[in-house]
Amino acid sequence: MEKKTFNTIIKRRIAGKPPFIKGFSLLEVLVSVAILLAGIISIVNFFPLGLKAQYRAADLSRAALLANMKAEEIRRDCDKAGELLNAIRNLRGPSQIITFPNEPRLAYCFSEISLKDPHDDPDDTRDDYGVARVIIMYSEEFRGRNEILYELRFDQ
Repeated sequence: MEKKTFNTIIKRRIAGKPPFIKGFSLLEVLVSVAILLAGIISIVNFFPLGLKAQYRAADLSRAALLANMKAEEIRRDCDKAGELLNAIRNLRGPSQIITFPNEPRLAYCFSEISLKDPHDDPDDTRDDYGVARVIIMYSEEFRGRNEILYELRFDQ
């Protein structure tokens, strides 16, 4: 059988036809492996970034929910004279930072100024002074620093 195959290859070469040898050249294999590795490396690099963005989005959603809960709690407990809201409006700087009991990674405080943008711009109402705000941040125990996640202005 080997002799027959060898004879067929010789006859085809003499006739000017390419032999029946099947397979890939070394260059083709190297190029395909390089393309495969480039794809795998790009996926491996983007995977942690996607996870980080997903966790950040979940934290922002949770912070928005907790900020709304705290604002509603203040509105609920506020009397007709609005003493709680007035106390927050009259603060000079942020209140004491308190960790949420049901979410130990997040903490909150109240402030009458924006901690995200502390400079009052007359054309921008979002950073006005004297407006009650609840500020949600990562707790000191979780991140080692209080990185602000969400700031919610609320009035009456």
